[in-house]
Amino acid sequence: MSLLTLIRHRPAAPPVMAACARCRFAAGGGAHLERSIPGLSVFGSGFGSSIGESCLCERHDRLVSPDDSCAHYEAPAAGVDREEP
Repeated sequence: MSLLTLIRHRPAAPPVMAACARCRFAAGGGAHLERSIPGLSVFGSGFGSSIGESCLCERHDRLVSPDDSCAHYEAPAAGVDREEP
């Protein structure tokens, strides 16, 4: 088999799943949520089970589940560290 044949038939890169947890607009973690949502600690904590794995969508300004997605998904910039949900 020639090198050209191998290149033509190599497997495609796996698709990037457009989920909120992997979006550049997602900001997660209990500490971030408590800083971002005034009064949240009055109702409990950003670390509570009702928040769970939710993250804050900074584009839509709402809590979203990690597997949610929308048409505004953008992959994070390479090398950018962000707090995981």
